[in-house]
Amino acid sequence: MKNFWKYPALLLVLTAIVFGCVTQKSKNAEPSGFKRRYHNLTSHYNYWFNADELFRLTTQKSELTYKDNYNKILELYPAVASDSKGAGSDYENVIKKASKGIALHRVSGWTDDCYLLIGQSQYMKRDFETAEATFKYMKDEQDPRKKVPKAKKSKKKKASAKKDTKKKTSSKKKKKSSKKKKKSSKSKSDKAKADEKAKADQKAADNKEADKKEAAKPEEEYVRPAGENPYKKGWSRTAAYPEAMVWYGRTLIEREKFDEAEFLFRDLEADGWFPLKLRDDLFTAFAHLYIRQGQYEKAIPALEKAIKYTDKKKQRARLAYVLAQLSERAGQMDKAYAAFETVLNSRPRYEMEFNARLHQIEAGWANGKINAESATNSCEKLLKDGKNLEYRDQIYFVMARIALKEGAKKDGIAYLRKSLDFNTGNAAQRAESYLMLANLYFDDEDFVQAKNYFDSTLTVLPNTDERYKRVNDYAVNLKDIARLIQTITANDSIIRVYGMSDAERKDLAKTIKKRRAEEARAEADRKAKELAEKAKNPNAGKAPPPVAGAKASTFYFYNENFLKKGKKDFSRTWGTRKLEDNWRRSNRPNTGGNDELAAADSTRAINDDADLNDIFSGIPKSEAELSVIHASTYEAMYQLGTLFRDKIQNNQRCVGTLEELQRRYPDTLKYEKETWYYCYLAHTELTNADRAKYYYDKLVGKYPTSSFARAISDPNFLSATDARRREINNYYEDTYKAFNKGAYKDAFDRCADAPKRFGSQHPIMPKFALLSALCVGNLQGNDAYCTALKEVIGRYPESVEATRAKEIARLLNCKGFEVDDTKKAPDANADGVDASFTLEDDKLHYLLVVIQGDVAIEPIKSSISDYNNEKHKSEGIRMSNIFLGSDSETPILVLRKFDNRETAMRYLKEIKTAKDFLGESDKKTYTKEYFVITQENYRKVLKNKTLSGYREFFNENYQK
Repeated sequence: MKNFWKYPALLLVLTAIVFGCVTQKSKNAEPSGFKRRYHNLTSHYNYWFNADELFRLTTQKSELTYKDNYNKILELYPAVASDSKGAGSDYENVIKKASKGIALHRVSGWTDDCYLLIGQSQYMKRDFETAEATFKYMKDEQDPRKKVPKAKKSKKKKASAKKDTKKKTSSKKKKKSSKKKKKSSKSKSDKAKADEKAKADQKAADNKEADKKEAAKPEEEYVRPAGENPYKKGWSRTAAYPEAMVWYGRTLIEREKFDEAEFLFRDLEADGWFPLKLRDDLFTAFAHLYIRQGQYEKAIPALEKAIKYTDKKKQRARLAYVLAQLSERAGQMDKAYAAFETVLNSRPRYEMEFNARLHQIEAGWANGKINAESATNSCEKLLKDGKNLEYRDQIYFVMARIALKEGAKKDGIAYLRKSLDFNTGNAAQRAESYLMLANLYFDDEDFVQAKNYFDSTLTVLPNTDERYKRVNDYAVNLKDIARLIQTITANDSIIRVYGMSDAERKDLAKTIKKRRAEEARAEADRKAKELAEKAKNPNAGKAPPPVAGAKASTFYFYNENFLKKGKKDFSRTWGTRKLEDNWRRSNRPNTGGNDELAAADSTRAINDDADLNDIFSGIPKSEAELSVIHASTYEAMYQLGTLFRDKIQNNQRCVGTLEELQRRYPDTLKYEKETWYYCYLAHTELTNADRAKYYYDKLVGKYPTSSFARAISDPNFLSATDARRREINNYYEDTYKAFNKGAYKDAFDRCADAPKRFGSQHPIMPKFALLSALCVGNLQGNDAYCTALKEVIGRYPESVEATRAKEIARLLNCKGFEVDDTKKAPDANADGVDASFTLEDDKLHYLLVVIQGDVAIEPIKSSISDYNNEKHKSEGIRMSNIFLGSDSETPILVLRKFDNRETAMRYLKEIKTAKDFLGESDKKTYTKEYFVITQENYRKVLKNKTLSGYREFFNENYQK
C-alpha cells in the first residue's frame, strides 16, 4: 500500500499529456502552456527542422550546378536559374513535411515558418502561380501587425469573476503553507541573491555583446516606432512574415507583376520593425526587380544597400560583381573598379576572383587609372600564370575590347581569333568572340566573313539568348548576299585572267604557287606550335584532378605505372627511337622540315603547260563562253543590289551595286526598270533628291504603264495592290476551307474560276491547280486523280506544288511514277538496297529519330511536341511515326520539315544534348539514333525498308 498514491499521480500525468496532444481546442479557449510547448517542440523538431534542412541542402545543390556566364549580368539567385534535375521531388518532400506540421500542430508557433517553407519550395519548383497564392494567404492571414483582441468584453467580465473566486478559495491554502515558507525563506533568500548576481553578470555580458553587434551594424539605422515589436517571438525568434513578404515580392516579379512587387518592397522598406538581418534580402530583391525590367541605373543603389547590409562574404562577392557589371553598363567605371575591389576583398572562389581581376584591369583602363599599354601588360601577366591556362580565351577577349576601344581594329581582330584558338570548351565565351567578329566584319561591310561568323555564333549561342533572333536573321539574310558577292568576285577574276597575255598568266601562276606554299608552311608551323604547347604543359597527358565522390579513372594513359612499363617494353624491343612518322620502315619517305618543303617547291618547274592548265582550268576559251560569265555577273549584281535594300536595309550599297551594274552593262535591258525603281527608292531614303528625281524621270518616261512607274506616281496604286492581294488570299483560304469541310464540288468550281478572276499567270495559280487535283481525286477516283496530278507537274514543273504532286503520284503508283521494288537501282547492293543517295544541301530535310527497344512511343512523342512548342513553335515542325519493313518493334519518328541541311543539322546538334527532348532523365534513358535526310533520300529509305544503307551515307557526309 506504500506505492498506492503513485497510480493516481501517474494517471493524472498521462491525462495531461493526452489533452496536451489534442490539436483542436475548444471554442474560444486558449491552449494551455503545456499544450503549446508540446506542439512547439514536436512541430519544430519533427517537421519544420527536417523540412528546412532538406530545403537548404536542395537549394545549395541546385546553386552548385549552375554555371555562371561572366560575359552577361550574373544571376542574383543562381539556385533559381539552374536547371537542376531531380530537385523537384525534393521540394515536393519539403512541402509534404511542412504541410504535416501545419495539419497536426496548427496551434504551434512554427506554423508560419512551415507556410514559408511551402511557398519557398513552390517558388523553387517554378510553380509561381501556386507560390503566389501561398504567400498571399500569409499576407492576408498571418500579418503580426494586425492586432486581434483575445476575447470579447462580456467574456472578460466572466473571466475576471471566475478569477476572483479562484483567489478566495486559494487564500486559505496559502495561509496554511505560509508557515512552511517562512522556515525556508532564509535559505531561499540567500540563493535568490546569488541568482540575482549571476543574472546581473549575464545581463552585463549580453549588453557588451549587443554593443559589439551594434557597432558592426551599418551606419544607417532605421528609426523604430513606439510600442512592442510585432515580429518578435520567444527565444529570440522572429516571425516568418517579413521573410515571406520578400519571397512574395520575388514571386510577383516572376509573374511579371512588377508594379505590385515594387509597392510591396516599398512598404517593407518603410516598416521600421522590419528585421535588420533581412535588409540585404530585401534590397537584393529590389535589385532583381529592376534588372528584370532592364532598369539598370535603379538597380545600382539597391545593390549598394544590399552589400552594406549583408554579412555573408559569398553573397557580398556576388552582389558586388553584379554591381560592377551594371556600373560598367552605365559608364560609371570608377564605381565598377571599386566594386571589383570589393569582390576581391570578399575572397570568392577562384573563377570569380579571376574574372574580377581581369575586368578590373579593363575598368581601370576605361577610368583612366592605367593606360592601354599597362592594361595589356597586366593581361599578359595573367596569361603567364599557370592557374589561368583555361581562362586564356577570356583574357584575349578583354585585350581585344581594349584594343578596339583604342581604335586598333587589326589588333582587336587578332586577339579575338586567339581567344577562339585557346577556347577549350567555354561555349559562352566562344559565342561572344564569334559575335564580336561577326559585328566587326558586318560594320566593315565584309559580308562574306560576317555571314560565316554569324553562322558560327548560332552553333554555340543558346536560342534563349535575347540576341539569338538578331543573329539568326543576319545569318539567313546574309546567306544569299555572301553567295552573290563570292560569285561576282570569282567571275571578275575569271574575266581579268581571260584578258591577260601568256606572260602575265605565268607570273600570276608563280604568285599563286608561292601563296599556296606559304599557306602550307603556315599550317605546318601552327601544328608545330600546338605540339610545343602540349610539350610545355607536363600535365597534358596526366589524369585530371580527382573529384570528391567520383571513382578513380581506369583509362590506361592516366596510370603512371602502366606508362612507365610501356616505355620499358618499347625500349627493350626497339631501342631509342626518334618520334616521327613511319618509324618502322627502312625506306620511309623524307620527313624534313618546312625549309626542305619550301626548297622542293622552289625547285619544281613552274612554267610548264600542265601547271598552267591546272591553275587556269576554269578560264573561258572563247567569247561565247565569256558571255556566259558576263550574264552570270549581271544576274548576280542585280540580285545583290536588291538584297542590300530588302534584307539589311543598306541603301548606300544598294545604289552603289546597281549603278555599277548600269555602268558595266548599259545595253542590257533585262532588269532595267527594276534597277531604276530600286535606285529611286534608295536615293529617296538617302535624302538624295536630285538622284531620286533622275531615276523617277527615267522610269516614268520609258515605262509609264509599268507597275513600278505607277507605284511611285500613283499614290493609290500600292493600296489598291494590297487590297487585291488580300482579296486573292482570302479567296484561296475560303476555297481551302471548303475542301477541308468535304465540299469538294464547291472547292473544285472555285479553283476553276480562279484564273478567270485573277489571271492565269498569277503566282498563286499553282496552289489552285494542286487543290483542284485534290478535289478531282475525291470526286472522280484514282485515274482522274493521276491525270490531274500530271497536269500540275507539267504546267508548273519548278514549283513547290509540283514536288508535292510528284510525292502523291508515287504514293498512288500513278503511271510513270511507279516504285518498282523488284528492279534494282544502278547502285543497289546484293540485298537489293538502293544506295544511290545524293547530297542536296539546299533542299528540304527531315529528321529521323530511331528508338531501339520495347518502349512506349506516345510519351516520347508528347515530350517532343512539348519541346518544339516551347522552343521552336514558330517553325511549325510536324511529326509522324513509321515502321520500316516487318520490324514493328523499332519505331521511327519523322520530324518535318527543315529548309535546308544547315537548319536541320543545327536542330540536330541542339537536341542531341537536350534530355527533355525525349523526356529522358538520370533514371530513364533511351537507345536512339538521329539521322538528317532529304526528301528524295527519305523516299529511297522507304523503298529499301531499311536504314542500313543510309546509315553509312549519313556518317560519311553529315558527321564530318
